[in-house]
Amino acid sequence: TVATTLIQKGTLKVGDVFVAGETSGKVRALFSTDGKTRLKEAGPSFPINVVGFSEGCPAAGDMMVVAENEPLAREIAMNRQRIAREKESLSYQSTLMQSVTDAFTGEGKIRKEMCVVVKADVQGSAEALTRALTELRLENDESYVVIKVLVSDVGEVTKTDVAVASVTSDTTILAFGTAATMAAMDDARVLGVPIEYFSIVYDAIESVESRMQEVLSPTPEGEYVGSAIVQEVFNIGKTGNIAGSKCLDGIIKKGSNVRVLRGDKILIESTVKTLRNFKVS
Repeated sequence: TVATTLIQKGTLKVGDVFVAGETSGKVRALFSTDGKTRLKEAGPSFPINVVGFSEGCPAAGDMMVVAENEPLAREIAMNRQRIAREKESLSYQSTLMQSVTDAFTGEGKIRKEMCVVVKADVQGSAEALTRALTELRLENDESYVVIKVLVSDVGEVTKTDVAVASVTSDTTILAFGTAATMAAMDDARVLGVPIEYFSIVYDAIESVESRMQEVLSPTPEGEYVGSAIVQEVFNIGKTGNIAGSKCLDGIIKKGSNVRVLRGDKILIESTVKTLRNFKVS
């Protein structure tokens, strides 16, 4: 793994042991940012490419600090990883508790998820796009849609990314400033996994929001699930008209989009707000 850093204090030399965020390593090589010049050391205000991360990649903005020895560097990195896991666990528990509370109070809406895989050219772009996507939320009277990021990583779109995306239906791979390997494109074509390419964050967000709208409220031209015949219409004051109907085939689900027809004329396009089942004695 190669990371670009700007020396702020002291001198970084080949062979130095370091800690950067939740990762550690030993400087194997130093290069100028254009990759043409190999260096033995670098001083303050000097941007360089560092080779030597033992595992993973630091987040953009993490401080890189030289440590006394490798055991100490690994210990610091492991402690930071543990703290990060604990924070993630607390966030998950908070979300789970809110979902349970909504379910028992009866005020919760139906939760829908749209899954994506994010690949970017640099770590900073991957983090920025992932953060923006996880903050998206669309809702209506019956349900809401949020984004679940299955993978957020740096590099080309690979066969592994396509395999992950294919597990969950309707998952999209977002390639930001990067490309896909030929093998990945072949697999995506066979498995029906869409790969979208972007260079501007707002374009990616706009595309995802458009797909979220489709998940939240599918168009009547979408998948056919059932039909019913209206047998009687009841007017319930401020509530409006209620259609007493008999299901002819398939299923009728709350939140589904419906098209009311009289002959070949479309009277109205709407959604199923509520459902009640009445038995005929």
